[in-house]
Amino acid sequence: MLEDLIFALNFLCILLLGTLTSYEDAKTNRIQNRYVVYSLLLGIGTNILLPTVAGGFWYINTTYLRTTLINAILALVAGFTLWHFKIWRAGDGKLFLTYAFLLPLSTYYYGYVAYFPSFTILLNTLVPVLLLLFSNLWITTSNDEKYGILKNIMNFKQLFYMLLSFISAQWILSFLFRYLLPAGDALTINLLSILLLTLLMGRFQGTIYEASVPIAVLRLFLDYKTMLSLSFITNFLVLFALLVLVVGFITSLGSFRFNDRIRIMNLKPGLCCAERIVRKGKFYTTSASHEKADLLNLNYENLTSDDIRKLELLYREGKLKSDELVIKQTIPFAPFLFMGVLLTILVRGDVITYSRIILSRHSV
Repeated sequence: MLEDLIFALNFLCILLLGTLTSYEDAKTNRIQNRYVVYSLLLGIGTNILLPTVAGGFWYINTTYLRTTLINAILALVAGFTLWHFKIWRAGDGKLFLTYAFLLPLSTYYYGYVAYFPSFTILLNTLVPVLLLLFSNLWITTSNDEKYGILKNIMNFKQLFYMLLSFISAQWILSFLFRYLLPAGDALTINLLSILLLTLLMGRFQGTIYEASVPIAVLRLFLDYKTMLSLSFITNFLVLFALLVLVVGFITSLGSFRFNDRIRIMNLKPGLCCAERIVRKGKFYTTSASHEKADLLNLNYENLTSDDIRKLELLYREGKLKSDELVIKQTIPFAPFLFMGVLLTILVRGDVITYSRIILSRHSV
């Protein structure tokens, strides 16, 4: 009874947190820390209280607490990694960690990932994002643009390196998730490979291509029996075609569809800069490199009113040699995270595994 009450309390918190952060992120590109902190404290409290009640007030379920703690640490690492690679903002990472604490482990069933069950939330969040991106790009681009991208994708060298990257990603993820996913769950590994390459290819394409060559050769040498089987080749070709389509269009078209140039005098708080301001002698200029020293200490991920005043002053004084900044049209992740959590609760797991099980039942 008390366990159900705690879950109901957490669920109400999820609804309130999701509604507030989704509205705020969509409107201002910001997530207030107070919403996250209060919800996180509630999640931590209930995740300590819940196993205590389940095992009795004088007994603490150490296995539950250990799994909860490991899950939270991995959620923190995953959130930081996605922020580091500029896939989402710091606030989105903190929100993901909060949801990881608010959802009890008993919520996860389909596609359960041992030690990191909240990976389900991540999967249920990123899959709809990629589908939306691909659909939006497909609808808003002209036939000439699609043909140009398709022509570029069909370059033999490009296809060859993408093939090696997919082979390598499959193999690496199969090792990493060997003890975390059900035995023989190759589809999830393949879809995770597509998801990972789609997220990283635009920014780290060269590095991925270079690293994939020795890994793919090693796999061919050690795992040739699997790779030469008819079932593997058939599934691989279908999924590789999907990878080429998704990565090609999202990384190629997204590079100019989701960036915009805005004049310095028209900047507004909350914008995310794709460029940095660096000093050259007595003047300042823009740079695409994020590694160069920034003496202005601007918050490029979320421009403030003070940041804009600094830029306007430099421009009026003639010290800033560019009158425009490249601004990212960022995706508000808070609504997608909220939807990912609700999907997780609704189907008790990730939508990919759930859909596959439902389809297999109907096909029998």
